[in-house]
Amino acid sequence: MPANGLSATAFWRNSLPAVLTGGVAAALFACALPLAAAETAALVRATFVDDSDQTLTVEGKVVVEAADGGVLLLGRDGQLWSITPKQKRSLDSTGRSFSLFTADELGHALVATLGPNFEIVKTRHFVIATGAGTQYAEWCGELFERLLGAFLAHWKAVGLELSEPAWPLPAIIFPDEKSFKAYAAADAGQFGEESKGYYSIRTNRIVLYDLTAIKGKKRATSTAEIKRRTAAAAFNVATVVHEATHQIAFNSGLHVRFADNPLWLTEGMAMYFETPDLDGGHDWRTIGQINRPRYDRFVTFLRRRRNRNSLVTLISQTDRFTDSHKAADAYAEAWALTYFLNEKHAEEYAAYLKRLAKKSPLVWDEPAARLSDFKSVFGDKLPALDAEFVRFMKSLPKH
Repeated sequence: MPANGLSATAFWRNSLPAVLTGGVAAALFACALPLAAAETAALVRATFVDDSDQTLTVEGKVVVEAADGGVLLLGRDGQLWSITPKQKRSLDSTGRSFSLFTADELGHALVATLGPNFEIVKTRHFVIATGAGTQYAEWCGELFERLLGAFLAHWKAVGLELSEPAWPLPAIIFPDEKSFKAYAAADAGQFGEESKGYYSIRTNRIVLYDLTAIKGKKRATSTAEIKRRTAAAAFNVATVVHEATHQIAFNSGLHVRFADNPLWLTEGMAMYFETPDLDGGHDWRTIGQINRPRYDRFVTFLRRRRNRNSLVTLISQTDRFTDSHKAADAYAEAWALTYFLNEKHAEEYAAYLKRLAKKSPLVWDEPAARLSDFKSVFGDKLPALDAEFVRFMKSLPKH
């Protein structure tokens, strides 16, 4: 999560090309296929000019095709490419079936993009391109795998049968903050550059840097030293977990990439999981614990939460998350609402997640539609729910 309190989610929405935003997608696009239904599609080769006027050729699967010829293409490396009719040069069938890269293929592609100073570390579900040495990447890979297992188990316990990712998930680790910022500025703009790490819906990549890198000191080369240094930077480690949670949620069937996923939901969920369990055991025991930094911020916010529509605006709008003066409070309230619903309305929350998981890519909801989705599960009496929410949060232990 960026230092200014804005997560990569704000970057996701703000970085989408204009052809995919503003509510026009529903009219422009004739169909919207689930991104997970990738293996039955034809492999096509698209040549197009990207937003920086470079000509690219990408092999992939057409996810959505517009009536005017524009396409949303899922590349074999998992990246999504939105190609307008003006940008498109050719779109040809290869005569082969689409498949996403294997772990080896994805690793080769990442090194080809990042350069020979990067090595590949593979785990069961993740392919990590690291410029920070293999030891730190292996530590991150273990963290990711533990989080993935705990994430799936948590939702299974409340009746949500998610899927293990059907393809390898990419992560990039830079050796230091400086090199991370240089990459993030070009890849994600201001939101990425100001962060400690981010997940990009477009590329499907987590992008991080070595949190154990200390100026004037040698790189940590043992697991014990990595744990010692990361324990001293627990909030930064929470960022790593936060962004990995986003990636897992978008690749396990819980969220749909390029669909209208309410910001309070995606960010609240990532914060619900972001408290790291660094003891290294098989279980992730800190899921659902009170997130103290978010809780403390919410308690402070409650003292000046005069707007009776606070819950309504949180659920239905995005401007509070993208306003630097309101973002920290919005994130805190999103965590608090997520915590409250999981604790007091778990069945309804699971039903709400199931409803949103059916959304199609490139169809953006108006605020009224987001509010309607919420009310269809939790009921029309939001003032009563809000009062229960505030009472519950005030009843939690302060320490």
